[in-house]
Amino acid sequence: MKRTMVASILVLGVSASMGHGVLAQTVSTPEEANLRTTQQAIDTESTGRSTKSHAEALATQFKVEPQVVENLRTTKQGWGEIGIRLALAQELTKVDSKTYPTMTESLARVGDLRAEGKGWGAIAKELGFKLGPVVSEANRVRHELRAEARAPETDSQKPDKEFRKGDDNQSGRMEKADRAEQMSRPERPERPPRPERIERPEKPEKPDR
Repeated sequence: MKRTMVASILVLGVSASMGHGVLAQTVSTPEEANLRTTQQAIDTESTGRSTKSHAEALATQFKVEPQVVENLRTTKQGWGEIGIRLALAQELTKVDSKTYPTMTESLARVGDLRAEGKGWGAIAKELGFKLGPVVSEANRVRHELRAEARAPETDSQKPDKEFRKGDDNQSGRMEKADRAEQMSRPERPERPPRPERIERPEKPEKPDR
């Protein structure tokens, strides 16, 4: 009886310790939670946006060819996922430039770890750096894509249209003012023609005395 109780206690203790171990692995750091939130926000805000314009914006930010970003997009990845992968790859080229001197090699390494089902925090830990810089770059991705999305509304042609519209309004107001002035100004009556001057008869000459 006592042996059975001791065995049960040992089993419960092992199970509890294993449960805490699993819980410790699933609990994410604040940086990883922040990164997931940013990823979701980027995906939500980028719904229906142009692939080409977004690819160019990210290519400019991470100094890669737009085709690199478009290739990531063809694998059905969201813009948030793509931005974070690029941020991780960029950080990897900084901390381990000898092994991963280019973004292409870094992206391949990040892709391999992601394919293994690892989260962002686990990938950063595997590559030997913290998530802080990656979170900053992800927030910058969100800012850049927002700016790109607003770009059509602030096209360089818009001020010209507004300027021309302003000119049209101003000219219209001037025409209305001229019409009002003409209407308020009374017409001057025409002067009657001057009567012809009547010539006086010549005085008769006085007779000589």
